Amino acid sequence: MMEEHERRPEMKREEQRRKGWAKPRRSFWWGAGLLALLVVIAVMWWKPWQSDRAMLTADAAAQAVLDQYPGEILNSTLKDGTYIMQLRSETGLYDVQVDAVTATVNSIKRLESNPQAEEKTLWSREQIKTELLKQTDAELVSLELVEQQGSPVYLAVFKMQNNTREQWTIDPYTGVKQSSKTLESSSPDPTTGEGTKISFLSEKEAEQKALTKVPGEVDDIELRGTNSGNPYYLVEIDLDDGREAIVQVNAISGAIRSVTWDEDED
Repeated sequence: MMEEHERRPEMKREEQRRKGWAKPRRSFWWGAGLLALLVVIAVMWWKPWQSDRAMLTADAAAQAVLDQYPGEILNSTLKDGTYIMQLRSETGLYDVQVDAVTATVNSIKRLESNPQAEEKTLWSREQIKTELLKQTDAELVSLELVEQQGSPVYLAVFKMQNNTREQWTIDPYTGVKQSSKTLESSSPDPTTGEGTKISFLSEKEAEQKALTKVPGEVDDIELRGTNSGNPYYLVEIDLDDGREAIVQVNAISGAIRSVTWDEDED
């Protein structure tokens, strides 16, 4: 009985000690759970995985695409920060994917080609001359195929009725006039140092000069070297005996520079 009585106070003290430890543990886990919940709420509200930059509107993104690829945007869909568009251009239908924030074109893929798109063909000088004579009554002085900014164009010089000269820039694929300007070409006079106007021979005048040297039938004539300050005509002449000659005529003085015969003939 004595031993049992002595053990009871010790058991009570142990039970009280365990209850005292249990309370701080429960408080700790409740605090940790509450903190975790607050972190989750803050992350969901802040959304750090999303960019803080504003997304472009569909119209703004479409305009960014059209600035690079002319055509028509048929439809646009926003998905995961990317605009997916369908672009219709002259060459076909394309799938274009654009970053909704930076407007960068991430990919472009042709879905179908345009069956009406044909390869462009340069018009010949004779075709251009025929088309130009339909557009004006002025005298055609020269017609030259040159390259401007990496693309071919025809430069036509006309002598107008008021004796001024105009230079037309012609689309070599359609014969349409793109631009025109009045020529005021001049070269320094060696005696006075003042500028004097330069007058080129017309194609007809150059043909006459060439035919006096090599009688025959003019097949073609072309003005060259207008930008080098040393212009000249190349006149192709067919002879009755089957030979062909190319006569080089100074476009200003009319002097015959050279006569070159077809290499296939004697």
